[in-house]
Amino acid sequence: MKASLLMILFSINLLFAAERAFYQEEFDAQKEGIFLPVHIDGKECMFLFDTGASFVVLDKRYQYLLGELLSLKEAESQLGLKLSDQGIITPNGEIALELYKAVPLKLGRFQIANRFPYLLADLKPLWPLSGVEFCGVLGSSFLHQFRWEIDFKEGIIKGYIGVEPYDAETSDSLPVHWSRAFIPRLELVMYDKKFLFDIDTGDIGSGRFKAGELGYLKQKNAFESSYQKEVFTISGSSYHEEFRLKDLYVNGHLYPETVFQESKQNALGLGFLRRHKVVLDFPFDRLYLERYEDDMHREEVDKSGIRLVLQEGKIMIHEIMPFAGAQTEGLERGDELVSIKGEKEISLYKVRELFRGKTGSILSLGIRRDSLMYEVDIVLGEDPLPSH
Repeated sequence: MKASLLMILFSINLLFAAERAFYQEEFDAQKEGIFLPVHIDGKECMFLFDTGASFVVLDKRYQYLLGELLSLKEAESQLGLKLSDQGIITPNGEIALELYKAVPLKLGRFQIANRFPYLLADLKPLWPLSGVEFCGVLGSSFLHQFRWEIDFKEGIIKGYIGVEPYDAETSDSLPVHWSRAFIPRLELVMYDKKFLFDIDTGDIGSGRFKAGELGYLKQKNAFESSYQKEVFTISGSSYHEEFRLKDLYVNGHLYPETVFQESKQNALGLGFLRRHKVVLDFPFDRLYLERYEDDMHREEVDKSGIRLVLQEGKIMIHEIMPFAGAQTEGLERGDELVSIKGEKEISLYKVRELFRGKTGSILSLGIRRDSLMYEVDIVLGEDPLPSH
């Protein structure tokens, strides 16, 4: 009798106890993405946390772990939906579908159980742009099963089973809709029209608009300014229009002069999300946003025209296309950037942030070229997306 009573009390405590995270990990908020350690084949490597990806993606180096390529019919049977046989659409084209049966992965101490197939892709072209040699992507076919709490100020992410709806009085709550490809979406009304936006943590920008819907925004005089910018994805690079919106309202809150890009789908990216403490309560189809009020400022863009990449751990100058008024004399493609403003502990994120500084700002760069060291002062040029 006593044992039965203790078991009942234990069960009641479990029922009403605050849910504990099954996963908690620090991430580097200074990276161009949320990268998390994952164990695969007995080794640890970094995976991109990407709600804008339909599938878990493995780099092609792990093809030896996978079985035979699934046929389109087999993949559709596992997914429970019909796939296009042409591939997956990205902002710069399509990636051919190469789907395989899922293999074991471990996120912290949690074994990833995923009935959905994995996508195989060559991720190496994205390493120089992200600054991380990541070997996979955690897509929404896995992520949609859980609740994820992301604190960008502290650099902490937590995962929960999500047995009960998230309870927060301080956060804005928005309903999440799901596409047929497992991508979470928000519905926003802009200029008297409803738009569906993918929630895309894999996009480092603030957001994207379909090219076909840009015409409507232009008719409504929604732009401050625009210009043509080179965009990189897995499938290559191309030029798309980048523009500054006059007003972006989400749940009644204004996000002033936010920068978006032309694409093949609408999306809100990491640049927008990281202005908040974010809760992706996927089991209950809700997004919670608790605003960091000190981040509700006008979004700035690069004013140098210097394109940087990371190669073998080194920050390299990949291209120099200075904007009007910028001074970049003394720099050459292939130079290694070793310091900025005298600071040697630098990252791609930090340097790119400084390149978004005030027009006319002078930045002293430490450069290594052919084993020789140089000091070069550059001047930031005009804003390619000025306000009117």
